[in-house]
Amino acid sequence: MAKKKPDFECSACGARYPQWQGRCNRCGAWDSFMERIPEDKRQQKAWVAGGTQAKPLAAIEQNQGEERWVTGVSEFDRVIGGGIVRGSFGLLGGAPGVGKSTLILQLLSRLAGMGKKVLYVSGEESEGQIKSRAERLLLRQEQIYILIESSLEAILSQLQVVEPDFVVIDSIQTLYDPALDAGPGSVTQVRETAQALMRYGKQKGVSVLLVGHVTKDGDLAGPRTLEHMVDFVLHLEGESKERLRVLRGVKNRFGEVHEVGLFQMTAKGLAEASDAGRFMAERFLWGHAGTAVFAANEGKRVFFLEVQVLVGDTQQSYPARTANGMERNRLLTLVAVLEKNLNLDFSRNDIYVNLAGGFRVTETGMDMAVMAALLSSHLRRALPARSLFLGEAALNGQFRSLPNLEDRVNEAQRCGFTHIYLAPPRKGGPAPKAEPLLDVSGLLRLIQ
Repeated sequence: MAKKKPDFECSACGARYPQWQGRCNRCGAWDSFMERIPEDKRQQKAWVAGGTQAKPLAAIEQNQGEERWVTGVSEFDRVIGGGIVRGSFGLLGGAPGVGKSTLILQLLSRLAGMGKKVLYVSGEESEGQIKSRAERLLLRQEQIYILIESSLEAILSQLQVVEPDFVVIDSIQTLYDPALDAGPGSVTQVRETAQALMRYGKQKGVSVLLVGHVTKDGDLAGPRTLEHMVDFVLHLEGESKERLRVLRGVKNRFGEVHEVGLFQMTAKGLAEASDAGRFMAERFLWGHAGTAVFAANEGKRVFFLEVQVLVGDTQQSYPARTANGMERNRLLTLVAVLEKNLNLDFSRNDIYVNLAGGFRVTETGMDMAVMAALLSSHLRRALPARSLFLGEAALNGQFRSLPNLEDRVNEAQRCGFTHIYLAPPRKGGPAPKAEPLLDVSGLLRLIQ
């Protein structure tokens, strides 16, 4: 006997069950279940019958049917793979105040200048607020249509009337489908409304960009299926009080991933950072204990980030280990390596690590900089001025070389760094002009 298919879904977490129940076993929410509307099998058969036919892979031309719109914002075009692909479906995330709406308006203005009809759908701001921002940014406003709406039915109706080439939804968490018994921002509403917009965009050849909220950890809010559904995912990073912004490509079906674009926030919007390396190097304040600089390599770009560490005494049984901008488990590993190989004891110390500017780095090449800043704060001794630290730490306390090391060193020398400390290069690899550090004991001698 065939199993009965799930007919009820939790609007809070998306779990499915064959019958209604008061409490969700997965997330614990009460009265969150809604009945799913069964799909029409006849429509499914019609779709299959009228669908496209299979063809050999060798018969498909490269970039067949792919039309790109080069926006002229070179840093954005770099991340997206050369321009916006017609009919693409993307997702842009970022913390509140980082500049998402500013970047969107600038892109809409550029596309409108190319003769494209664009539509900005906002469920969070009024027409007056959007108009005021456009005036402040001195943007051309012809061919830019504004719609203040959250109902999916009303938005789809206006799309049929306006017939835009490019649509921005700000934000997907504010949309709702009246046919669904769930509130805006719920897992069900976000997934179903996004699927409806994706179907419209793919059928009509309209490019759609969704704006998504982020969690306190910096991840995109909403169901993970949303990120799998879209063609590209972009993150705009940076502190609202800082000028520098990093646009990071996390997923891209039309180009390389992990590419970054660099911008500076100005009174007239986001300006492209033509020489971000030198701009960042000139902002660092040298001579303070607990800070070290690291050269991050993202895509084809090298830029410099400041690692800040505070080591303080504590009376707690479990001292604090806080990491902003890096993985906390990696911090715990680095502390354990220092304790084991240098005979240090941090059990009575709170340790706080922060990557200045609100950026996040996952590569382990930042290990040496974190350790240098930690020892500097612990010993209350400043590191050498205009110094750079590049190296991954092994569990035995030795440092390992990084990929693209020569590019990082060359960019550091061009930007005025006078002391570059790195792990010895791999056997047979190039030996850049820098000062090698074999292990953590050498790092300690440098600071002492």
